[in-house]
Amino acid sequence: MDESKYRSYQETRRPLTEENRPRSVDLFKHTIHSELLDLIPKSFAKEHSVIPLELDQRRNQLTVAIGNPMNYSALNDLRLKTGMQIVPLSASEVDIQQLIVRDYPSEINLDGFSADEEVMAYSGGGEELANDDSPMIKLVNSLLQDAVDRRASDIHFDSQEKYMVVRIRIDGELRELKKLPKNIQPAVISRLKIISSLDITESRAPQDGRAVFKNGSRVVDLRVSVLPTIHGEKVVIRIMDRSVGIRKLEDFRIEPNNLKALRHLLRQPHGIILVTGPTGSGKSSTLYAALNELNEPNVNIITVEDPVEYQLEGVNQVAVNSSIGLSFASGLRSILRQDPNIVMVGEIRDGETAEIAIRASMTGHLVLSTIHTNDSASTVNRLIDMGVDPFLVANSLGGVLSQRLVRTICSSCSVQEPVSSQDMTILEAYHLHARTLAKGKGCAKCSFTGYQGRMAIQELLVVTTEIRKMITSNVTSEALTDYLKRQGMKFLIDDAFDKVLAGYTTIEEVLKVVATEG
Repeated sequence: MDESKYRSYQETRRPLTEENRPRSVDLFKHTIHSELLDLIPKSFAKEHSVIPLELDQRRNQLTVAIGNPMNYSALNDLRLKTGMQIVPLSASEVDIQQLIVRDYPSEINLDGFSADEEVMAYSGGGEELANDDSPMIKLVNSLLQDAVDRRASDIHFDSQEKYMVVRIRIDGELRELKKLPKNIQPAVISRLKIISSLDITESRAPQDGRAVFKNGSRVVDLRVSVLPTIHGEKVVIRIMDRSVGIRKLEDFRIEPNNLKALRHLLRQPHGIILVTGPTGSGKSSTLYAALNELNEPNVNIITVEDPVEYQLEGVNQVAVNSSIGLSFASGLRSILRQDPNIVMVGEIRDGETAEIAIRASMTGHLVLSTIHTNDSASTVNRLIDMGVDPFLVANSLGGVLSQRLVRTICSSCSVQEPVSSQDMTILEAYHLHARTLAKGKGCAKCSFTGYQGRMAIQELLVVTTEIRKMITSNVTSEALTDYLKRQGMKFLIDDAFDKVLAGYTTIEEVLKVVATEG
């Protein structure tokens, strides 16, 4: 290392003070030109959360944004790679990674797939697919990598008449990622089946599989579903990022009274607590947050899940395996012989599982689970419809938390706008009033959608003595809802409008996920 570079490197190792601390920068106000991106390889940028911002050729100086300004090793490597002085600015790692995905060229490459006869060589699942350097493996890997980089929760491979369309779901909304030529469809599907250990010779029956995908230092689990359609098989992959970690209950912005009541339920020695909502409404995340809060050395927690989405240290987690007869019901029976204090069942899907879970909650166990219903009140009748005796439901059920996910307004472009006449009509129907409401006008950070990220809206039904009597007498969902209204319970729509008035989301977004009256 020459003396000037060594001296510059040493200067960056000085303790950070107010005088020499790198200033922070708003990345989305910068236009990053392609020639700058050529100076830092994409793989290096992703690994170290660094992106070039400005080049001063006269001073031989490159200004970069970096997530960790104290990453001296990365800064020194940049000096050696570029031969320039590096000026680091501090920025959010999340923002840097978002810009890397947005501004660096996509690695999705369709070269070499134009001729039908060449593509068919990849569709048979032979030696070519086993070669890591094959164009098909590179294509599928780059599609998966792009989806993970963009924070997608799902990736869809749609077999259509003239194309295979690849779409990704971000913050609950589907967006088109790539259109693939129809002639490579069989090869893509074969590759997806191979990585998820499915039968590539079977194309007439639905199949389900799992895979693990490594994206740099991140490891994500993939749940793969294959469904035959008239234009070929459709593949949907659920992406579960292990690096996200377990959130805390406070992170869900649960209404303070509901949070207090939920924590009281979780501290009960027995009973069953259910989290309900449609697929993709964050039920599992809420359950994991609850388990994480209950996870203490003097407590034996056992779960049975399909699949195990996140690994919790100190918790005994069992994965359902239908091929050997290990179902939710059979797994739950075995768990109860393991002296548990707390049991978590991934989902109550049938009457047998419901019956065992409820009986377990009546014999000194706290049971947590999820169930698919539209709201908390209808959960009672859903359990009874599954064949569980109303008396057992009444005496075991502690509470039901119903939730949905809504997109949140982008903090970078949020503005207050006058309430439209249509929104005013909706607010007045719920005896609410506002002159202005927050709205995202759209910016580079949110890809000009006005939204970034999602949050939960929730309602919590706490089963009281009076409600137990109503359940025993076979109360209808409507009658129970009317009673809860009279008691002043906050429903999903109430929590949603509270968050609209607080500036977190919009009425338009709420109406997509919550049914309104009239």
